[in-house]
Parts: sequence; structure tokens; C-alpha cells
Amino acid sequence: MHQSIGDKRSLLAEEMLRYFGDTCPTLAARCQAAIVRLPALACREAADRLQDFAAVTKATNLELLAARAAGAGEQTTNEFLFDRALASIEHLSELAEETTRRIDELLSGAPGRN
Repeated sequence: MHQSIGDKRSLLAEEMLRYFGDTCPTLAARCQAAIVRLPALACREAADRLQDFAAVTKATNLELLAARAAGAGEQTTNEFLFDRALASIEHLSELAEETTRRIDELLSGAPGRN
């Protein structure tokens, strides 16, 4: 099924709202808990995962900027850039959810730092 540019924009907007409204705040809350509760080794693993997450975030931002800038460009170019931007934000959301799950696993096995 072929989607119009308008449909792709809507999908991208929905995915971005889901990411920034739900996924990102959940990950931020887990990171705050991890800083307080995780022992050094587990905290290091969480930090490494977040470093990978930051790299994917930078790449996603570039894809989103390219899609935004393509507004007046050629139709096929716009479609391609919207597809890439949508794939990037979906990948970022999946990585955020995976990172959140792993931090939850680390937290469930971590004694308090008090």
C-alpha cells in the first residue's frame, strides 16, 4: 500500500509524540533511579547503554532535520526522507524501550545505595 506524504507526516508526528510523551520520560525516570540505586558495576553497564543510546539519538536528529528541510523538495525525495525519519524514530523508540527494560532488570537485582 502506497502512503501519501501527508500520511507519512502524520505517522512521523504520532511516533514522535509517543516517543517524547511516553518513552523518553519513562527512560529518564529509570535513569534517575539507576543513579541512586545501582552499584558501580551495574551503573557502568547502564552508562554504556546510554552512551549507545545517545549516538542513535544524534543520528535520529539528523534524519528528522533532513525530513523537515525537505518540505519544498522533490516528491520522491520527500517520501524517502520521511521514510528514513520514521524508521529512525521507531528504532530510537525500540532502543529506549530495550534500555529501559535492561535498567529495570539491573534495578530489580540491585541493593539500595543508602
